[in-house]
Amino acid sequence: MNTNDILDREIARLEEIIAKGRLSFLPRISQSKPALLTIAAFVLLFQMRHLPEQLANSSLDAAIAVQAPTAARSVRLVTIDDADYATLFHARSPLDPRVLSQLLSAVAAAAPRAIVVDLDTEDESFRDMPTPAVPTVWNVSGEELAGGRLTVAKPLGGRPLAAGSVRALAMAPRDERGVVRGYPHSYQVQDGGAVDSPGYAAARMVAGGEPPESGHHMHEMHFLDYRYRFATIKARDLLADAASPAWHELGFFRGQVVVIGGTYRVARDLYATPRGLLNGCEIIAQAAAAEIEGTFISPVNRVLTGLLMIAGGLATLAVYHWLAFRKAFLVSLIMIPVLSIGANWILFHRFAAWGVMVPLVVAVIVAELYSKAALYLAFYQRVSSLKTDGAPAPGTAAHEGTPPGVASPPDAAPG
Repeated sequence: MNTNDILDREIARLEEIIAKGRLSFLPRISQSKPALLTIAAFVLLFQMRHLPEQLANSSLDAAIAVQAPTAARSVRLVTIDDADYATLFHARSPLDPRVLSQLLSAVAAAAPRAIVVDLDTEDESFRDMPTPAVPTVWNVSGEELAGGRLTVAKPLGGRPLAAGSVRALAMAPRDERGVVRGYPHSYQVQDGGAVDSPGYAAARMVAGGEPPESGHHMHEMHFLDYRYRFATIKARDLLADAASPAWHELGFFRGQVVVIGGTYRVARDLYATPRGLLNGCEIIAQAAAAEIEGTFISPVNRVLTGLLMIAGGLATLAVYHWLAFRKAFLVSLIMIPVLSIGANWILFHRFAAWGVMVPLVVAVIVAELYSKAALYLAFYQRVSSLKTDGAPAPGTAAHEGTPPGVASPPDAAPG
C-alpha cells in the first residue's frame, strides 16, 4: 500500500463520518488493525510463556528490596547457630535427641500455640525422644519421582506421632533462576495422598481446622513478599532463660507459633530469595506468618489475566479514537501506571506487583503512534506532490470530491 492509497482510504473514512455522524465504538476500534493485532499477539505470547507471573515477580522483587520489614506478631524463631551446634550438640549430626528434647520442653513451657521443628529427626536415635504435649509440625525430607509425585520420610525414627501433631514436607521450590519465591500449600505423594508444607500446616493448627482455600489451588505456588522481621532467639539463650523459675509464668511464646531450625553451616540449608540469602527455617517462618496473617500472594488466575490484558489494551485504543491526538497521547501515558497497578491489585491484591500490564499498554501506544505517523506522512507527501504539480491540495474547498469543512485527515479525525 502506497501513500496515495492510505490517504484515499482516510479521506473516504472522513466522508463517511461526516455523512453518518460519529461512528459507534466497535466500528471505530475495528479500523485500528495494527493495534488489535498487537493486543492479540501480546496476550497469546504472555499466556504461553507465563510472562505475567515473571513480570509480576520482577516488580515484586523491586518492592521487596525497598520495603521496611514488619515485626511478626504470630511467629517466633528459635535458631541453632554455629556456636550452638559446637557447644550444645558437639558438632555432631544427627543432633543429640536429649538436647533437642530439652529445647522443645523449654519452648513448650512458654505456652506456644504450636511448634514447627525444622530439623532432621528421621534417624532411629529419635525414636525414643520425649516430646512435649503441644501440637507440633515435624518437618521431613522428600524425593521427587516420575510424574511429580514424592516419597516422604517419617519423623522421629518412624514412630507414630502424638495426637494433634503432623509431618510436613520441608522443600524450597526454586524458579528457573534458583530463587525461592513461595511454596505450595501441599504436595502430592506417591500413595495418592497429600502432605502439607510447614507454613500451611502451622496455619491449620492455629485455625483449628482447614483454612478457607479452594482445592484447585492447593498444589499451586503461593508467593511470599518476605515482609516479616523475627525476634530470633538462640538455642543457648533459650535454655539459659528456661532455667529460671519465672520462665513458666512469663508465657514468653503465649499463643504464638515457634519455629525451631538450624542456621549452622553444616546444615547446608541456605537459599536465595528476593530478600537475599535466607536459611530454610527463616523461609518457613515467613510462610507461617504469611498464612496466619493472610499476607501470602495467591496464584494468578490465567483466564482473568488474559481478560484484563484485553480490556486494558482496548481501553488504551479507545482513548486514541475518542480524543484528539495530543490529549490521547498524554492520557495514555497516565494510563500505563493506572491500568498496571489496578490490574495487579485485582490479580494479586498487591500494588507492588505492577509489571504485568506495562508492556501491553506501551505496545498499543506504539502501534497507534505508528498508524498516526503513517497517515500524517501519507497526507503531507500527497500535499507536496500536488503543490509540485500545481493542483489544489486535498482537504481544501477546491479539491474535487472532498466535502467542505474537511481540512485534513489529521485535523478532521483525531484518533
